[in-house]
Parts: sequence; structure tokens; C-alpha cells
Amino acid sequence: MEKSLITSVQNPLIKRLSLLHERKGREASGTFLVEGVHLVEEALRSGAHVVTLLYEEEKGIDPVCARALEQRADEVEVIPVSSAVMAKLSETKTPQGIVAEVKKQSRDWGAALQEMQDQPFLLLLLDGIADPGNLGTILRTAEAAGADAVILGNGSVDLYNGKVVRATMGALFRLPVFTGSLTEVAEQIKARGGSLLVTSLGEATESYDRVSYEGKIGIVIGNEARGVSADMQKAATKLVHIPIYGAAESLNAAVASGIMLYEAQRQRRA
Repeated sequence: MEKSLITSVQNPLIKRLSLLHERKGREASGTFLVEGVHLVEEALRSGAHVVTLLYEEEKGIDPVCARALEQRADEVEVIPVSSAVMAKLSETKTPQGIVAEVKKQSRDWGAALQEMQDQPFLLLLLDGIADPGNLGTILRTAEAAGADAVILGNGSVDLYNGKVVRATMGALFRLPVFTGSLTEVAEQIKARGGSLLVTSLGEATESYDRVSYEGKIGIVIGNEARGVSADMQKAATKLVHIPIYGAAESLNAAVASGIMLYEAQRQRRA
């Protein structure tokens, strides 16, 4: 459903969409912006609820996105815009000339846990992750490593922050991600016979590769500066650390997530 060209940044739709650059705007509308050819294609092909697709008239719709749009042309409102309007909606230095408004995903953690409770699972719990790039990279890594789901603790960076979305490289549309209280999730995991492996720099910890990742496992990664909260450390089945052999004080949260997730899969596939 293609609409008329929009050339003014004062257009009511453009003013509304520009508010999605802020968390408050995303929470009010229940939608977020996706920018760039690859991410728009991923949104269209994944079955995400794409509300509106806007493309720069001078550039036209990229063929990759055009093909993905063919199957959903009746569902998505398509609007050509001027370069000035595209610049208004873009957060990148070199806009690719295409953005889309997408509905936030609505997933039921209780239902997901119910489905997993009779089988082994591998969950990643993120406790206070603050950096958007880190969160996006963690989600991309979690999908690659075959995690069943990610639970983003309250107080973390917004899942739909533009930098987060771009850093996921499309994983956001495929990987189940939930937001909520990690202490409650921790108790639910343990109540179902699962184990909680919590990263810690304390002395009474075991090396990450000396513990078992079999069965029902939740791996907890903490805030980039403060680490895992005291409440989550108390909830741990085991406290673990990743050895540092050089002079660095700690590892990046995304790197730590990748190391532990791949160790989990190495053991589970052995």
C-alpha cells in the first residue's frame, strides 16, 4: 500500500516517528524504528509486525527489501520520503535510505517456561547491562550459540534502543527475549531442577570450564562496571569466573557471554 511522497520534516507522521528515537516515545507507541537494508529485510522476512516502511525516493527501495516486501505488500504501508525526511529519521552517519516502524514483540515468559520445563534448556540472564552495543552483540552471540532465550533484567538498557537493534544484526527478530525480575526467574529455574551459574570475581568461585552445563541451565552475566548484583549472587547455584591471564582486570560482558555459552554447547554436544 504505497502512499504519497512526504517532503516535510514537520509532517505529523514524521514528527511521531522521530519520537521513537527516545525510550519514552517507544514505550508510548509500542513500536520502534529499524534502519538499513539488512534489518528491514530481516523484519519483513521474520514475520515481525512491520507497520510502516519509508524509503528515500531518490534511491528507491533496495531490491532485497523489495523482494521481501512482495509477500507482505498488503500489510505494510509504504511511503516515499525526501532525503531531508530520511535524515530526520536516521540515527546513522550514512543512511541507507530505508527505515521501518515495527511493533514491539509480545512474548509470555510464563508460557515459554512452561514449554521448556520438561526438557533441558540454556538461558542467558543479563543483570543490568547498560551499554547498547554490548546488549546487541550479546543477543547476536546468544542466537549464534543456540541459547533458548535471553532474559533482560529490570534496569538494563532498553531492548529497542536503536544501537541495540542495529548491533543484533537481526537476531532480535528470531531469538526469544524477555524482560523482567531476574530474582524471580532465578527461583523459577531452580524450582524446576535447574542450575544458576553466576559470574563473579570473588575468590570462592570455580573456573567456567570446570562446572557442568548439562540439563537446565541459566547463565548470569552482570553489569559492565559493577558485575552481578548481590541478590543474584545469593541466588547462584555456583559462582564462576573466567580466568584472566593478562593484565586486564576483566572481560567485556559480550565476550564473557560468548565464552560461557559456547562452553555450554561444547559440553552439551560432547
